[in-house]
Amino acid sequence: MRIKIEYITDSKGRQKSVIIPHSQWKNFEADYNKMKNKVKVLTGLQNALEEVKQIQSGKRKGKTLKEVLDEL
Repeated sequence: MRIKIEYITDSKGRQKSVIIPHSQWKNFEADYNKMKNKVKVLTGLQNALEEVKQIQSGKRKGKTLKEVLDEL
């Protein structure tokens, strides 16, 4: 897909803003939200794995399934 981009420049010719068609903006926005959600999930997994390492090394106390469910 070729993106039609227009630039708004100041009096010295420096680019200040970009204009893209609304449909392309909606596609960018949807892709951005998907990536943001993936990062959130992956960050959560990374934190969970770090917590497991801490529990296994004895630096942190683990929780029972009942304790986890009671927190929900």
